[in-house]
Amino acid sequence: MFQKILLPAVIVILPFPAIAHEGHKDTDYVSEASHIVGTYSPKVRSHSAASMSEAGRAFVATLDESQRDKVLEELTSAERKRWTNLPQRSGNGGIALGECSEEQMKAFCDLMATLLSKEGYDKICHVMLSDDQLLEGGNPRPGFGTEDFFVVLFGEPSASEPWGFQLDGHHLGLNLSIHGDKITLAPSHTGAQPVKFKIGDKEIRPLAAENDVAFKLVGSLNDDQRQSAILSDSKGNLAAGPGNDRIPKLNGVSCDTFTASQLKLLEQLIVQWVGILPPEPAELRINALEQEFSDMKFGWRGGTANGDAIYYSIQSPTLLIEYGAQDRQANHIHTIYRDPTNAYGRQLEGE
Repeated sequence: MFQKILLPAVIVILPFPAIAHEGHKDTDYVSEASHIVGTYSPKVRSHSAASMSEAGRAFVATLDESQRDKVLEELTSAERKRWTNLPQRSGNGGIALGECSEEQMKAFCDLMATLLSKEGYDKICHVMLSDDQLLEGGNPRPGFGTEDFFVVLFGEPSASEPWGFQLDGHHLGLNLSIHGDKITLAPSHTGAQPVKFKIGDKEIRPLAAENDVAFKLVGSLNDDQRQSAILSDSKGNLAAGPGNDRIPKLNGVSCDTFTASQLKLLEQLIVQWVGILPPEPAELRINALEQEFSDMKFGWRGGTANGDAIYYSIQSPTLLIEYGAQDRQANHIHTIYRDPTNAYGRQLEGE
């Protein structure tokens, strides 16, 4: 059933239209970090283990000694599990993007684009740019905006040994564990507030498909399926969000009852998280999850009209996805992706 995720090996990000802002020297974005995230076309040769480690080392090479002390952690560091989706402050682990020079920001973008698919890179950039919308008049606000996302590397970037990449801040906790050509993003958080915004004439919805495909799926359920899937008329909240590394047992309709078209929608929904990874590891992960469809459950809370404030979950032996509106206007979203068998690269590192 799985249709190959055809993502290009070389990533080209088209510049977003400019927005006027007095605080930025080019009157484009609210900060230099935002401008680079929104307009820079990252350099990516491939998503190979060698390219990933090379991009990691290239980023580290741009840092001075004090910055390296902030960015580089041991693979076993407790900092790896201290990530958060809350507004960050200085003094947390890692280096803030706002502390980076233009050269360092571009090397960071090159690294992130090498570690992620094009779609994944775009999504993460859009989540950060969404946070800029919470800055009143574009003025700095501690813990908010693209400048206040923090990056950490665990272990030494290597083509053969395990290492990790972490980027966290308000509405984002990206945890990548890499070992050779194997990579996982469990656990990771994506969110958005607002859920849509404009840069120039371009409307951006960082988590568009996570919302739209879910409503298509719940709308496709028959009466019996809906009775099992819809657990409440009111939205719920994440049961295993950031800082809560546990795997609860959630309810819902058994995906073993799904038709072929419903399974296709389910797969499209899961790909919104798994597809953050480069094409080959994403395809391997989806293929493995296809084998768990009969053990998978889909749960829903809230209304069923697109635009309603909702919560949903997808759970199987090696997967937990949760999506939850944080307000009644559905303009503030939190999501989580977990793999209880491979958290923080446990399988990759042979624990």
